[in-house]
Amino acid sequence: MVCPACGQALTLPERQPEKLGLQLKRRDPPRARAQAIHADVPGSADNMSALPALVARRSANLVHETHRVQVNALSVWLSALIFLVLTGGLVYIRFYGGWPGMPLETLKWYGMLAIAAAYLFAIGLALRDNMFDGLLAIVVPLYPLYYLFFSSSAVFTRALVGALLVVFGYDTLLYLQGWSAGVIDAVKLWIQSMTGRGLST
Repeated sequence: MVCPACGQALTLPERQPEKLGLQLKRRDPPRARAQAIHADVPGSADNMSALPALVARRSANLVHETHRVQVNALSVWLSALIFLVLTGGLVYIRFYGGWPGMPLETLKWYGMLAIAAAYLFAIGLALRDNMFDGLLAIVVPLYPLYYLFFSSSAVFTRALVGALLVVFGYDTLLYLQGWSAGVIDAVKLWIQSMTGRGLST
């Protein structure tokens, strides 16, 4: 090519040819549907090595669950037997035979003290299991007994406390009734005395 101004020949730089189009990354073709299903079934070659471990784990879980159910059923039946034996023995001691060398009133006191100790123990169970139930057991009267018989898993404690309530529950109720009546009378006398002092002044 000649320059039209000076008449000298012009030299153009060499240009590298560019690659046209997009450069796409090569990826493996997706598996066919039949191949994917065959690889995912338990009997395929990919999962054949993990199948014995899966079967062993499921068998161990089944054995553990069966053993737990059997232990719970045995605990329930044993607690029922303990309840019947204790109730029968305490009923005989309380109403028929008595305890050798012990007056009946003393026996009643021991029974009521045992119920009080069981009540405090039920509060401790509720506090150990759940803080909310523990607070309810402290604030709400008779809630510890409700928690013990309907929410707690301590079946043997339930049998012991149930036997005590059957035999000495009525004696405890009469004592609490008399005690509450005495407290109410004392409060009334105190109110009357305070009212009399206010009128005299």
